Amino acid sequence: MTSGTLAAVLKQKIEQVTADLRASTPMAEIARAGRFPPRALAFYLESLRFMFEQSQQNLASASLVSEARGESGLAEYFTRKRAEEDGHDAWARHDLSLLPGTATQHIQPALAVVRLTELQRTLLAKHGMLFVAYVLWAEYFTALVGDEWLEALAHSGYRRDQLSAVTEHVALDGAHALDGFAALETLWRGEPSAFELCAAVDQAAHEFKLFCDEVCSVAAHS
Repeated sequence: MTSGTLAAVLKQKIEQVTADLRASTPMAEIARAGRFPPRALAFYLESLRFMFEQSQQNLASASLVSEARGESGLAEYFTRKRAEEDGHDAWARHDLSLLPGTATQHIQPALAVVRLTELQRTLLAKHGMLFVAYVLWAEYFTALVGDEWLEALAHSGYRRDQLSAVTEHVALDGAHALDGFAALETLWRGEPSAFELCAAVDQAAHEFKLFCDEVCSVAAHS
């Protein structure tokens, strides 16, 4: 494990898995080539809507679970994060409403995104700090790739005002990630280990890669 503060270790880990994702998925290249059809965007947005909705519920549960465990600092952290996520699923619903009905008909979230929300609950059950690591991954990852993803989608004809589920998160998550790195140092008491926290990030990044694979498949067959 790399030496340094826990925040530095997690920051490096998230940057590493983000670089790995850039190298392993063609999703952005498909969009830049103008080959990202409305059905693929609808599938992507419905998956985000589901993830935002479930994440809000899981963060609320995390606050209650942490309080019951006597971990008041974690409870306060999750309460704050739950408030930050309030209404984000409405952004995705709005974006979906702008797409043709043929693109959104019978749309369901990606299986990998369903597993991501299940992973949130699994991590919380093991230790609240593992869920903190997950949240930090989600925020910092969005800050790292959000703008380039929006630029890629523009080549497929999608304006930023059609993608509020992405643009609003990009605007917010840089500051949220900075807060998350600071909270990490305050909340961590030596357990779980840095290795276990990094493993949680690896698990989340793996499922997100599979999500990208599903989106690419929909794009190819639409």
